[in-house]
Amino acid sequence: MPLPALGAVAQFLASNGARAAAVKFGKKAVEAAKKELSDRDKAVSDMADKANIGVKKVPSPQSIRRGQDTKRDRRVAKEEAEARAPRSPKEEMPLKFKKGGKVRGAGIARKGVRPAKIR
Repeated sequence: MPLPALGAVAQFLASNGARAAAVKFGKKAVEAAKKELSDRDKAVSDMADKANIGVKKVPSPQSIRRGQDTKRDRRVAKEEAEARAPRSPKEEMPLKFKKGGKVRGAGIARKGVRPAKIR
């Protein structure tokens, strides 16, 4: 079966999507149309690059976001490294509590010392 006109398939593909085009024209025709569309896009971008020699390009939003992500990743890595760094001996000293005697009763300090109730 010969492939239908690729222009019609490519136009249908661009407007309705790959799934609808595959149902209407078949998988082989859709693959050929996708290849043709990508070749056209590549040729257009190559021509644009040749025409804009010496013109400063404006960064795309994706590249700007990618730069922000790398900055954030570097900051997070730095914070993690600081958290893993050994602490000064003063910070690692155990707390010094006063030594006390037995806790009698229910463990609650009340007037005087009451004997513990054993059940």
